Amino acid sequence: MITLQRLKDKETFQIFTIYLRYLIGGAFIFSGLGKLIGERFIPAGSMQIPTEGMVIDVFFETLFRTGLWWRFIGFGQVLAGLLLVTQRWSTLGAILSLPISLNIFFITVSMDFRGTPIVTGLILLGNLWLLLWDYARLRILFYPNRNIETVVMAPSDQLGVPVIWESLGLVIFIISISFGNRENFLLWSALCLVSGLIGLIYYKMYVAKLKRN
Repeated sequence: MITLQRLKDKETFQIFTIYLRYLIGGAFIFSGLGKLIGERFIPAGSMQIPTEGMVIDVFFETLFRTGLWWRFIGFGQVLAGLLLVTQRWSTLGAILSLPISLNIFFITVSMDFRGTPIVTGLILLGNLWLLLWDYARLRILFYPNRNIETVVMAPSDQLGVPVIWESLGLVIFIISISFGNRENFLLWSALCLVSGLIGLIYYKMYVAKLKRN
């Protein structure tokens, strides 16, 4: 029988989870930064009498005009994303990002964003996977009156070399806050992809060097 711990002991699933944190965290930082600094979701001056297809624009313009709430939404996304990409505090990031990803998913479904609910649904599923991965740390919340040993740092969390993944998380955070707007989406994606590949290659070389020694 395949158990969660057996999956956590496999390098493939460990790397998948680490990079899933980067993916969700980087996306939250990228999408939240514009809100945090007070940018519109739609271009200024494009508002007209709303038709059925323009309800989405009106919705986001209304959120933008709330001011403080709009910035607060962005702050929540950036904070959750930052916690995720650090890897060190990724459990807290997964908890914080769950209501955000759930809310985004239901917005896209209820407002008929065409294919977008598929993307937001995958993000939600990814978020649930991260929480499941950290179940050993979170299970005390489900059994508060039992004497349960809580795992603070499982050996498999960062493949035994946290400095590599924490450093890569810092790089992704810097890239995301430097290019966090829709006009730079392709550049941001490319830089994050290249950084992720370099980090993975460096990890493989590091492990190979340890085995030789």
